[in-house]
Amino acid sequence: MFTQRTPRAPRLLLLAALPVAALGTVTACGNEKAPGSVKVGGAPVTGVHWTVRSMTVDGTTTKAPSGAYLEFVSDDRVRGNYGCNRFDARATVTDASVDLGRSTATEMYCEDGKQRAFEKSLAHALAAENTVKSSGDHARLTLTGPDGATISLVKQRDARLVGTRWTVTELGADDVAQALPKAAEGRARLVFAKDGTVSARLGCNSGDAKATVADGHITFGPLTSTKMGCVGEASDVEQTMRTVLKGRTTYDIQGDALILTGADGTAITLTAGT
Repeated sequence: MFTQRTPRAPRLLLLAALPVAALGTVTACGNEKAPGSVKVGGAPVTGVHWTVRSMTVDGTTTKAPSGAYLEFVSDDRVRGNYGCNRFDARATVTDASVDLGRSTATEMYCEDGKQRAFEKSLAHALAAENTVKSSGDHARLTLTGPDGATISLVKQRDARLVGTRWTVTELGADDVAQALPKAAEGRARLVFAKDGTVSARLGCNSGDAKATVADGHITFGPLTSTKMGCVGEASDVEQTMRTVLKGRTTYDIQGDALILTGADGTAITLTAGT
């Protein structure tokens, strides 16, 4: 049976990359609060995935890329995604304000120019002290910076591990997250079943394996798969998939994103429902 895991330094927009595995599964510090114990704008925020819906700067509102989000891990730590790259930051979180300090982030190149521009604007806005208001029965948060720029956040429930079609969107290699090659987009995915098995499309071949979930880990049994010859980018994706889907793997669900990290630090990021 599967169980769901409810898993003032100088301001820098981007520092040295933190390994993708560490960004997804970093262990909570001893002084971090239990889920729901930290409130911002009167809203319980820990243990909640806050999707960034939009930003308004100088009167112009820009819709956020689908992957942008914030998670208030504790009153002194916030992690999330700027819209392309993930980040993990020390912070000062009070009921009235959120102030991010020194952060670490992945260094994935974002091909889409609008996505890059939004990411830069969001990182800049979060580096300032933002006042916070909640609305909609605490389902929405609005962060307002000293220059009047606003960030709109909405509460999002984490996707379920079991029964969701998880499509691979990023690979972790050399401590850097990389977007899936275009030739391999949509060709690698996982579906976890209630009977304790997982079916996999690996990028070229397909197969299935036993999968035991416990304490934030998934232990994969031997993978039985087809044996087609694979070349090029699809082959590279498949090799990474096989590395991760072997033995004991850590997993972390953040909204509609699932991060699987193998014993050697190799990681894959998957998105729900695509």
